[in-house]
Amino acid sequence: MQNLISDPVSMTSCRQEAYLLRLRRQFPFVYVKTLTRTAFGRSVYALQFGSGSRKLLITAGHHANETITSDAVWQWLFTFCNALLDGEAVCGAEARELYHNAMVYLVPLVNPDGADLAAGVCAPGSPEYRAAADIAAQYPDIPFPSGWKANLRGVDLNLNYPARWEAARRIKKAQGVSTPAPRDFAGFSPLDQPETAALAAFTRCIHPELMLALHTQGSVIYPGPDETAPPGAHALAQAFSDASGYPVEPVPPESANAGFKDWFLQVFKRPAFTIEAGLGENPLPTSQLPEITRALSAIFTAAMQW
Repeated sequence: MQNLISDPVSMTSCRQEAYLLRLRRQFPFVYVKTLTRTAFGRSVYALQFGSGSRKLLITAGHHANETITSDAVWQWLFTFCNALLDGEAVCGAEARELYHNAMVYLVPLVNPDGADLAAGVCAPGSPEYRAAADIAAQYPDIPFPSGWKANLRGVDLNLNYPARWEAARRIKKAQGVSTPAPRDFAGFSPLDQPETAALAAFTRCIHPELMLALHTQGSVIYPGPDETAPPGAHALAQAFSDASGYPVEPVPPESANAGFKDWFLQVFKRPAFTIEAGLGENPLPTSQLPEITRALSAIFTAAMQW
């Protein structure tokens, strides 16, 4: 796949704004919507394209130090849009056929505040940096800022959804996290953060048939529990595995609470998957971006063909 994003670095909110400017200039058929602004004023965006009746939602960047998947989403989007205009194929499928088969919604960076902190672009003297540093000081074993997963309020956004939220909070409290932290704090109540409240409301509005939540790492696909698997989920999981080379594995029970995928499955009872891209320790090096983009692009193609 041609690299359409030069000098890849850690994803930041400014980098995403540059992507959006380029997108609006080159591909005006992609609709851009602002879902909300974070507590520190950064925008969370949703993108929409396609003319099919089946709706696919892809989210990335819930966790601040996992946003290499956000860059992969943008890489794929630019590649797809170029192929669409040029009448070419993406991952062996005609882009125009995919465009007419699905309606795609992307939320490439759910947590722009945390992404900026983890990427090291929050000024050390700024109020937001000092607030995060005060939280991090209570957890000296977590590298700062590279180990930061939460938003700048110290809430782990992928533990803030109303699907067994009390269980998630209880588990994390037993592990020593009951107040704002660099990771693993579920919030004071479900959806008490602007990012999660806006994403949940948007998802209810568009009512997708399929959802993919992108994280790192492990190079693995996690479906929902077998006993509650929606129709078609097993076949989709196998198709994604065949396309990407990622195995399908059961979700550890202690990790099946209060996440966006958990909430989606509970509310919509439609197929949803967590894709853990790449291998190593977060944040993954940008040298993995080409391989992560390859694997995710193959999964997105299979999802649009569904």
